[in-house]
Amino acid sequence: MTVPRHFCLLGAVGFLSFAAFQSAYPQQPAPSGPHASKPPGLILKVAPPNSAGDSAPPKIEQLSDLASRLLRYTSDAGCKKNDCKILVTNFVFPDGNTSAYGNRLADDLSSLIAQLDKTIGMVDRKLLQDLLQEQRISSKLQNSESGARWLGTELNATLVLVGEVKKIENALVEVSGRFLNVNDENRIGPSAEVNLLVDQVGEFLPTDGLLPLPLLPLLPATLVGEKIYRAGLEISVPSCNSTTNPPSTEAASRANFSGTIFAEGVVGADGAMKAVRIVKGAPFGLDEEVIKALRTWKCNPGTLEGKPVATLIPIEVTIRTFRQH
Repeated sequence: MTVPRHFCLLGAVGFLSFAAFQSAYPQQPAPSGPHASKPPGLILKVAPPNSAGDSAPPKIEQLSDLASRLLRYTSDAGCKKNDCKILVTNFVFPDGNTSAYGNRLADDLSSLIAQLDKTIGMVDRKLLQDLLQEQRISSKLQNSESGARWLGTELNATLVLVGEVKKIENALVEVSGRFLNVNDENRIGPSAEVNLLVDQVGEFLPTDGLLPLPLLPLLPATLVGEKIYRAGLEISVPSCNSTTNPPSTEAASRANFSGTIFAEGVVGADGAMKAVRIVKGAPFGLDEEVIKALRTWKCNPGTLEGKPVATLIPIEVTIRTFRQH
């Protein structure tokens, strides 16, 4: 196990270390079974009659009501008619996690906004999912104000709609959303909320059916004819002494971002870093900077029975950025 080392980053301070023997983020299997395909759309039902003892029951509405209310606030967030493009992010639960329900809400709400106001452009949510697949950003970071604005910038949006879902009663959820201006952190639209009554609530709440991170990009089984081993057991852990410090980015510094990027890399028998993949990433272009830096690393290779071999190692890069004054 190598000792964690400390490096000064440009506009940041980072801490890099190897995890022990085996990554905590193994390759995820492809989804299978009857629930592997996209689940059907939201199932809404008419609210049951109130019991005699109920007082001021929550008003049950439709998702279209939320779309209508939010559209009233587009100008407050800096959206101009015929010159506005909206990105709807995946809706999250109060703890920051998401589920198939949160993704479906965002899909349906994006379509409803497009139907109600044809002067506003909408970012194709498939482009968002592709970007999240590539960057491997957690749902908590996606829906932070700085993370959402960065996603909007990457997808050429004017506004980003972030939303939250929380359980009120057994079959009742409150859905809320607000607009963030991509280029002006002081332009935020008011929040709008509706209460939705849904069937099969347990299927959609965060205790049942949290979505895993996207599947990892594959690494080769061999590298220039060399079999790749995982560090640990009979394979010694490579030690990397010639390392390039990944810089921060301007976007990360503006957001005052701090977080950890988890990666895996293959150290070849010659000690060079041959391949790198992000296991759990971060926004603001930091993944790209980490990958570029790791590819320049020179290490003492892992060994098997005294002979150097290509070895897969887990790597953690913790970054703390600060605004330049």
